[in-house]
Amino acid sequence: MIGPGGLSGTPTSCPNRSHGLQFLVNYTFSKILDTASSGSIAFTGPLADPFNPRFSRGISDLNFRHVFSANWVYQTPALRGSNALVKGALGSWQISGIWHAQSGIPFGIQGGKGNNSSLSQVGGDRADLVPGQAFNVQQGSKSQWLVHYFNPSAFVSNAPGTFGNSARNLLTGPRTISVDLGIDKNFPIRERYRLQFRWEMFNALNHPSFSNPDNNPTDAPFGQIFSTGYVPARVMQVALKLHF
Repeated sequence: MIGPGGLSGTPTSCPNRSHGLQFLVNYTFSKILDTASSGSIAFTGPLADPFNPRFSRGISDLNFRHVFSANWVYQTPALRGSNALVKGALGSWQISGIWHAQSGIPFGIQGGKGNNSSLSQVGGDRADLVPGQAFNVQQGSKSQWLVHYFNPSAFVSNAPGTFGNSARNLLTGPRTISVDLGIDKNFPIRERYRLQFRWEMFNALNHPSFSNPDNNPTDAPFGQIFSTGYVPARVMQVALKLHF
């Protein structure tokens, strides 16, 4: 993968097919650096520090360092030697799925006074780092890191007249994992007709998805996660399709 400002990534995949099973595995490691994450600066607004364009250079909003996906399709045996009832009920089912996992969304820590302690009227300030304080990102159990996703003591509002010294998108939000499953079967009806049954499940294991934490040092819940992410809870649908 190559992103704006340059990077590097090595995707690998491993396809295979045997005895009714077909699967594909893919992994990508990447790092995308840019100055503006969608389009050119002219479309995303002014530079955070108008006097120093490099202040805006850092990890892209579009960077997902680790992305792993695996998909598979399995066709159960047709059971041609069995009687019509067993063959119709148990034979020739198709089971498919997608397992996807990726790193979270990058984010940085806002500055003070509505991101305008610098008085630049741009709103792109970032927080100052506190020397000697570790970030401690996602430490402990889920119940612990939902309340303290990172160490809030590691950041303070930037000093008046400055733009802050913390890097752009220096932290990464919670990773996402989802599994989609599908089960379907075709039932032939005479010679010209075919009835297809489909049962599909999205986020079948109902794995929770979380948003990025509050990143404003002046907020009371600074460092806390209190909303869900972009992967919805489990959704299922069942369908019948008649082919003729």
